[in-house]
Amino acid sequence: MRRQILAIVDRVSIAWMRHAPDRLADAYAGFMARRVVPKLYGAASARARANFARLRPELDAEAAVAAHWDNTARSFLEVPRAIRLFDEGRVAVEGTEHLGGRPLIVAALHLGNWEMVGLAMVRAGSAPVAFYQPTSSELRTRTVVAERIRGGGRLLPVGRDATRPALRALVQDRDVLLVFLDEHQHGRVAAPSLGRGPRSGGNIEVAARLARHSGAAIVVGHCERLAPDASGPRFHVRFEAPIEVPRSDDRDADIRAGVEALDACIEPLILGRITQWLMLPDWKPEG
Repeated sequence: MRRQILAIVDRVSIAWMRHAPDRLADAYAGFMARRVVPKLYGAASARARANFARLRPELDAEAAVAAHWDNTARSFLEVPRAIRLFDEGRVAVEGTEHLGGRPLIVAALHLGNWEMVGLAMVRAGSAPVAFYQPTSSELRTRTVVAERIRGGGRLLPVGRDATRPALRALVQDRDVLLVFLDEHQHGRVAAPSLGRGPRSGGNIEVAARLARHSGAAIVVGHCERLAPDASGPRFHVRFEAPIEVPRSDDRDADIRAGVEALDACIEPLILGRITQWLMLPDWKPEG
C-alpha cells in the first residue's frame, strides 16, 4: 500500500513541477517538504535525528530534521525544472577555471540540489559523463535519467561494467567524468569518514584509482541551497581546486593518499552544510 501511495505522489508531483509557474511550483514543493514527506519517511527521520546528535550535537535536532526534509524534498521535486531554474539565473557558479584540464574527474556530493553541479559543468563547456545508480522508484529513475541527458550529460551504469567505459571516456575521448563520492550502496555510505577511520571501497576509492591510472586531476564540486528570493529557490555551485593523486611505484599507497586527500576535502563541506546532505539518514557510524 505504501509503495502505491508513493507512486501516486511521484506521478502527481513530477507532472505538476514540470508545468507549474515558478511561484506555484515553489509553494507546492514547500508544502510537500513540510507536511507530506516527513510523514511518509518516519523511520528515515528518526535516523536523521540520531545522526544529527552524533555529528552536529549543537544543532536543534527537530529544526535540523525539518531543514533536511525541506532541502531533500525540494531537490527531488526540482528535477523536472532544474534546467529552467538554471536558465533563469538562479545558480551562481564559482571555480569553473578548475574544469579546463584533461583528463579530469569531478567528484560531486549530494548537497543542496546536486543536479546543479552537472548543469554547471555543461554550461562551462565540460559536459559530464556520469555514473548513475537507479533509485528504488522506476518513475524517479526515468525522470532523472531523461533530465540529465536533456541537460547535456551522458550516463554510465554503476558496477564493474562501468570501469572500462569510464577509463575510455577519460583517456581516449578526453571527456570529464562525474562521480558522486557519497553514494549509498550495499547498505553503507562510504564517504566521508566522519570519524569512522580511513575509507576503503565505494566511489571515493574508485575515483582515486581512476585518477591514478589515467593521470586525471580530481575537482570536488558541490552545491548549496541559498535563501530563496520572492519567486523561488537560489543556489551556489562551487568547484574546488584540483587534487592530484600520486603516481609512484607503490600503487596502493598512491590510492590511499588520494582517498585521504578527497576525504579531507569533502568532510568539512558536508559537516558545514549537513542539513542539506541527502545521505544523512543512511549514514551509519559503523559503516
